[in-house]
Amino acid sequence: MKIARYWTRAQGDAAGIRVTARGWSDESFDAARRQAQEVARRVAQRIAQPTGAPRYPYGDRPLPEPVISEIRGGGGVAAAITRNAYGALVMNADHMMFVDIDRLDSGAAAGSKGLFSGLFGKATPTAGESVVDSVRKVAQRQGLAGRVYRTAAGYRALITNRRFTANAPETEAVLNEFGSDRLYMRLCRLQESFRARLTPKPWRMKVRQPPVEFPFETASDQARYREWEREYDAKAVGYATCAFVSTTWAGDVLREFEDLIRFHDETTKASSGLPLA
Repeated sequence: MKIARYWTRAQGDAAGIRVTARGWSDESFDAARRQAQEVARRVAQRIAQPTGAPRYPYGDRPLPEPVISEIRGGGGVAAAITRNAYGALVMNADHMMFVDIDRLDSGAAAGSKGLFSGLFGKATPTAGESVVDSVRKVAQRQGLAGRVYRTAAGYRALITNRRFTANAPETEAVLNEFGSDRLYMRLCRLQESFRARLTPKPWRMKVRQPPVEFPFETASDQARYREWEREYDAKAVGYATCAFVSTTWAGDVLREFEDLIRFHDETTKASSGLPLA
């Protein structure tokens, strides 16, 4: 799981050019500050002496998200709860697979097959077949037990009876067979974890996006963010992030996943009947 508990910003300079950059560490703020200074220095150097090379290889760093809490299980940290760039809480699970399918049912009309062409591989829905039916078929073929949820933009599946490693070839093959969103698959691989948004997207609740980015440069920036956070949390009370639909088929739930599933369902309000956002 590519998570950093400490984030800060610092300046670095080269050839009279000064740059501010983020730094991160899983050890301490001091280590994060040194990292930020080094990143800023390298960026300033590249600006002063361009080489044509990209500034950073994409995915070589954790996402700049504050760690809100951790859930332990399986002898270590099973998941970290972070707050993403637009302010929503996210579960980053080490071995519990989430499948993100950003497609809604087409109404099962005879002409709807084209919507899913190539999306589900062998499990492409036919007329009269729903996305949930297709997910269930893949799960049965792979010997997987899980839970299926509806989201505002499609569906989410959660595998409950097998551990996966996010950047393993086997994992990518299974996600691909489920028809998972390709951007989501890439993010899982690069961040070495399975991510699931737990709270609503602000724009779906007509809430403005955060006024400043994390990590905060000043105490004033942090205060502005906390004010936004209170507005966001107050509005989120009336919305759910996903709605539980069904299980795939009977199967054991790994003990180390029980607390994660409970936390996911409670925080997303999956059984609340509230509107999805």
